[in-house]
Amino acid sequence: MFFMMISFIFLTKLHSQNLQVSVTDSNKKIATIITNENNSKKDTLELKKHLAFLKQSSSKRFHVLYDALLANGYSNFFDKINNRSNYYYLKSIQEAQKLNDPSLLVWTQLNYSKYLYFYCEIDKLIPIALKTIENTKKVDASEIILPEETFKFFGWMMFTVEDNSAIYFLKKSLQYSKKVSSESASVLNAIGNCYFNRKDLSNAMYYFNKSEAISLKIGDSIRYAKILGDKALVYENKGNIKEAISLLKKDIYYSQKFKEYKNEMFASIILAKILLKSKAVNEAKIILERAERIANSKPYYKSSLKEIIELKLHILNNQNPNEELILRRQLNLIEDTLLKTNGKTVLRRSNWLIQKMKYENEAKKNQLELQHEEKMKNIYILIVVFAILLSLFIYISSRKRLKIKKLRVMEYENDRIIFEKKLKDANFDLSTYIEYLRNKNKQISILKAELDESKNSALKHLKEEEKDKLQEILDSHLMTDENWNAFKREFKKLHTPFYESLIGSFPELKESNLKIIMLQKLDFTNQEMASLLGVTVDAIKKNKQRLKKKLGDKYDLLFEIIELR
Repeated sequence: MFFMMISFIFLTKLHSQNLQVSVTDSNKKIATIITNENNSKKDTLELKKHLAFLKQSSSKRFHVLYDALLANGYSNFFDKINNRSNYYYLKSIQEAQKLNDPSLLVWTQLNYSKYLYFYCEIDKLIPIALKTIENTKKVDASEIILPEETFKFFGWMMFTVEDNSAIYFLKKSLQYSKKVSSESASVLNAIGNCYFNRKDLSNAMYYFNKSEAISLKIGDSIRYAKILGDKALVYENKGNIKEAISLLKKDIYYSQKFKEYKNEMFASIILAKILLKSKAVNEAKIILERAERIANSKPYYKSSLKEIIELKLHILNNQNPNEELILRRQLNLIEDTLLKTNGKTVLRRSNWLIQKMKYENEAKKNQLELQHEEKMKNIYILIVVFAILLSLFIYISSRKRLKIKKLRVMEYENDRIIFEKKLKDANFDLSTYIEYLRNKNKQISILKAELDESKNSALKHLKEEEKDKLQEILDSHLMTDENWNAFKREFKKLHTPFYESLIGSFPELKESNLKIIMLQKLDFTNQEMASLLGVTVDAIKKNKQRLKKKLGDKYDLLFEIIELR
């Protein structure tokens, strides 16, 4: 039964490990497929054909992946929030939930969150993103699909809503990123931005420089351009306007060169603001015109378009009422839209939601801790009560056993006295003495057992005098010199020829040898002899071996005499 139980536990553990390895391998395959499909520009028909192997797979995990990647494909094709993407994103999340697959659920939720983030649907994003963060806590980091991307996104999202946890998530992302890669350069850049928002210019520049070094090393010119723009903000804050303008112009140059229009737009807006502070109004107007064209090209650039219109109104400064009226109407429309997507009101509400979630989680944690403390308190009380009851039971039981033991001690002593009295009163012969010795043997065995029990059992509280009394009675049952002489006298009466032959043939025999030979003649076993003489069985055997060595050839003769009746 024990072997079967151990085998079952071992096989269960082995099966669990195999399953974990299997999931990890599957996650690696999924991560590879996702990475290869990122930013795919295929049309939807071509994409369906390209992803058909996932749909045809026997793995249900791959079916979920098919829906999620198809949703990404529709997003890239329409380049805006669309019903088809929404349908497939939500379907992939539902299917992952049905599979009870935590790592896949986290990724599908993250995939949908990125879609909402990219198109600035912050109001819709926050609830699903918060769920994703909660679900991530339930998954071991080694089982998260693309952990570096997961934690980086959480960092960016928290940075967007101005939450202090942004740096924590970004630094966690670094743990899973290659030290020298576009991914690590992007994360370092993001950490620098977080510190910049905190007005910690020293740390901001430290991380910007680290990101810049990696970008130059791997030849990531787009990331390099973005870092130049971010460093320009640090220089502006330090009052080095000339260096800030120079870096922003380099940023815009690289962005145009590599057709990174979104970054060009951001850099142009920042540059225009600095130029206006420097009274370079005409240069600022030219830069804003190109930035406005980019902002109007995508519906999700509304926030940037709002900034551009506000800067143009600042340039007009009430000098052209008609143009200013048109711009203000345009600004009102944009602000209405931003109220529902990623305007300041939405960001404030999102930040409130995050703080509310943190408060609720903290409250839940405190409640669980209180419940745990209450349970532990009740357990401790039960343990104490049980310990008291058990102690009482042991005490009462021990007292009862101690009383019984005292009675036994008295009985043993009385038996010894009565038997010895009978022995003295009667005209005993050897047969009576043999009976007396055998009775002693029984008493000795019982007393030894009692003493062993008192040493090894729960009756360790037995008083020392009681133990001494037992030992005293035991010693009294052993063969004393007086008893031996009495026994020897009776033995010689009954076995005179044997005794005379023994002494005549073996004069070298000692008194200790005679005791053993005489008891053996009366058919006492080694164990019985040991008990009567107060020695071990091994001592009896060694005595016989020494006797054999001493007598040599005469030893066999000795035993012939012993066996004669």
